[in-house]
Amino acid sequence: MAKYIKKSKEDKKREMDQIIENLQNGVKEVFTSENYLNYLKFFSQFHNYSFNNVIMILMQYPIASRVASFKTWNKLGLKVKKGSKGIKVLVPIPYSYTKEEAVTDEFNQVKYDGEGNKVTEQTEVKGLTFRLGNVFDISQVEGEIPSLTNELRDNPKGLDKAIESLIASSDVSINYDDTLNSNTAYGYYDLNERAIYIRHDLNSMHMFKTLIHEKAHSMLHNKDQNKYTREEAEIQAESTAFVVCNCLGFDTSEYSFGYIASWSENKELKELKASLKVIADTSNEILNWIEETTELRGIDNNLNNMKEVI
Repeated sequence: MAKYIKKSKEDKKREMDQIIENLQNGVKEVFTSENYLNYLKFFSQFHNYSFNNVIMILMQYPIASRVASFKTWNKLGLKVKKGSKGIKVLVPIPYSYTKEEAVTDEFNQVKYDGEGNKVTEQTEVKGLTFRLGNVFDISQVEGEIPSLTNELRDNPKGLDKAIESLIASSDVSINYDDTLNSNTAYGYYDLNERAIYIRHDLNSMHMFKTLIHEKAHSMLHNKDQNKYTREEAEIQAESTAFVVCNCLGFDTSEYSFGYIASWSENKELKELKASLKVIADTSNEILNWIEETTELRGIDNNLNNMKEVI
């Protein structure tokens, strides 16, 4: 068992700052890999959806991560699985037409020609209307898809018991979803139920990281909020999971760095940098919950000595 070492508030902040710095540097390294170039080439063809459409998508299909139209999937050489149900989104339809309008002077008075007729001109009117369309999630297609992440395979001693304690004590319902598998998702936060679901067959390390990721979603992102884009929400959730796990001595960089890079719009990591306080505050809140709920601080990690930071 690792010996508990009480740390000062200043020491805890320094350690948190160092972990976040390591996170940023690790994600930047992903951008230099050949694997990232292939990933970027593939996903650059995807459309960015509005906040309202993202909410619509997640309300209908909570495990959705990347969605595209049937036509786009075909263009990418992938096939939508037979029997897959489309996810409804609002599709903007631009329109334009011309209309004749009276010409006015600087005093907003209608002009007339020499014969007493109104002077008119043709003006173009542009706007948007919307119709319902269908998209399909990446879990609903067949074929080879580029990935930047690797599933975590470790099973630190005692972590499974800690997970069960956290599930039992959470103020948000946390459940196992037997329908999730390697072709769908590791977990998700259901906006309708306000509940977390996790894949039941994961190794304890990846299950724990997923639990923290979805817990962060439940705290920060729901259908009543419109503060964050989908990219910001995913980066915040995974960064929080990375920070919490690292504070406990668990290294999730093999998965987290690639995941965060996949949701970053550019190599400047603007979403991550803008969210550092949110990530730190949420991580501390979750770490306090873990400390109050479990004996996780005493776990003998097979890979690392436990770090005592609270």
